[in-house]
Order: sequence, then structure tokens, then C-alpha cells
Amino acid sequence: MTTPLQMTDPDPWRSIRGVSSAKYYPSKRVSASLNPSGCRIDWSISESGNRLLIVEYNDSDGSSRIPHFKGMRIREDPLRHLLALELTDSSMQDVFLKVCLDIIAVLQNVPSDRQRQICLCRLERWAVFFQTERLGLSPEEQKGLIAELICLEVLLSIFDEYDAVEAWTGPDRTVHDFTLGQDAIEVKSNRGSGTPGITVSSIDQLSVNEKERLFLFVVELNQATDGNGLTLTQYVERVHEQISSPMAEAQFEEKLAHAGYFGLDNYDGSDWSQGISRIFKVSDGFPHLDRTSLNPAIFGVTYRINLALCGKFETTKEELLATLEGA
Repeated sequence: MTTPLQMTDPDPWRSIRGVSSAKYYPSKRVSASLNPSGCRIDWSISESGNRLLIVEYNDSDGSSRIPHFKGMRIREDPLRHLLALELTDSSMQDVFLKVCLDIIAVLQNVPSDRQRQICLCRLERWAVFFQTERLGLSPEEQKGLIAELICLEVLLSIFDEYDAVEAWTGPDRTVHDFTLGQDAIEVKSNRGSGTPGITVSSIDQLSVNEKERLFLFVVELNQATDGNGLTLTQYVERVHEQISSPMAEAQFEEKLAHAGYFGLDNYDGSDWSQGISRIFKVSDGFPHLDRTSLNPAIFGVTYRINLALCGKFETTKEELLATLEGA
């Protein structure tokens, strides 16, 4: 997990003298207290007198997209293998420092030949943050994301970290929440045995062809009032602790951003307790609507399924994992 860095100096650019030319950036290396891995990262000043964070890299792959966002600019010198994050709006000095500290922290455990890719992935996440009106996730959205995180933990128990995170397609607004080749998992949350129904929000959500296998992963989640639950932030941190690969970590952060989650959002006071998880095979006879059985004039379908009547389709986590591993 990436731990946000803290620093006592609110202005690390203060002691840098001079303004850069096209050939030289006056700069100073980020201190060992913030940069214990000795990454080539510098505080610097641009030719316009703006604050910069300079990241040197060894990557040979320059395919990653350069993100854009308000108040900051990302420049690249591919000949010198430099990425420069520049503050262009002086009113955003405080948040610019937070972005810089986040980048420094993320790069600490990244191999030198992945510095550029990871840096741009992290900046892409910040770009999404600045482009989004920050209202945070609603309780229903929190519950849905937590359920997907719990399912991701199951996949992390048997799959390579990067492959498990890559299989998480829910944040990308695909038909199913997890996709592994011809296998898919649709994740739902409910409030337990007292309310065994789930809501299906589209015609295609529980539809598969003859070559595909689909599982329904249902998590019991309730808002906790006794202090025994976890916040969304804590569920996210729990998954972070199971990921050690910098590449998987960067991908996980990008998925979270697309799902609308950012670490700066405050979810304190909104605790969720996890109950049992139930898994169902969506095979022949499982109750669902199918596009082939509906009049093509019908669209925007939402319906509910009573899981209390679906017992013969229920399976185990072990069988789910065995099926996915054998795919």
C-alpha cells in the first residue's frame, strides 16, 4: 500500500535559486526522508518561475498517454528522459504539493524501467480527480464498490496480483464486474437473509452465450451502528495490503479512480459490516431476463430476483475458484 508522505517544510521550492533555461532546470533532489529509495526526483523551477517536480526515468516505452488537468501541466523531455509536473495556477499550491508527495511515495518501490509508466498512471488518477465534482460516493455506491472489493480479494487469493486487478472490469462500465476470458462474475450486494432479493439493472447483466460461464457473487452488507464495521476507505486499504506489485498497485489505483473513489474523500462515520457471501451459477434455468425473449421495443429494464428460490444454483467459493483456475 502507498502511504501518503508528510513533510514539515510547506515550500520545498523556497531555497531553489534562479529560473530554468531551455537546457537547465535549477533544482534540488528530494530529501532522503521523503525519498528513501533514492529515486531521481527533484524539486525544480521552470523558465516561467513556476514550481516543478522533475522525475527522471529509464523506460523505453513511451506509449502511455500524457494526462491533462486544470492548474497543472505535464511536460516531457524524451531525449533526457524527464517528466516535469508544473504548477500553472498559483492558487493551487497546497494541492500541488499533495500531488507531488503522492508521486514521490508511489515511486519508492518501482523499478527504474517502470518509473515513467507508474508516474503517468498516478497522474491519470489525479486528472480524473480534478475533472470530477467531488461529492463522494453515495451509500449505495459505497456498498456496491465494497462488494466488488470483497470479490477482488477472493481472486487475489489464487491469481497473480496484476491479473486479478485487470480482471476487475466493473469500474470500466462493462457488462460484468469481473471478466476472465470466457468466464465472468457479476457482483451484487444485499442486506442479508431478511431481504434475499437482488436488483438486476440491465437485460444483459445476467446473459451469457453457450461458450461463456457466469457466476453471481452476492455479498451481505449492512450499515453498522455499533462500531464493528469498516469504512469504504478501510476496505480499500485492506485490498491494498494484499497487493505488493507496483504495477498491480498502479492499476488498482486507476480502477478506483474510474469507480469514483479517491483517498482524499472522507467516508468516516459510514461503516459497513460484512456478512456472508453467496455464489450462484447462472446456468440453464436460472431466473433472468434475456434479450432474445423480449420484444426489441423494450429497453431500460430493471428487475429483482428472489434468491430464496435459487438454492439449486448455489455453489461454493472453492468451486468458483476451481472453475476459474481451470479455464
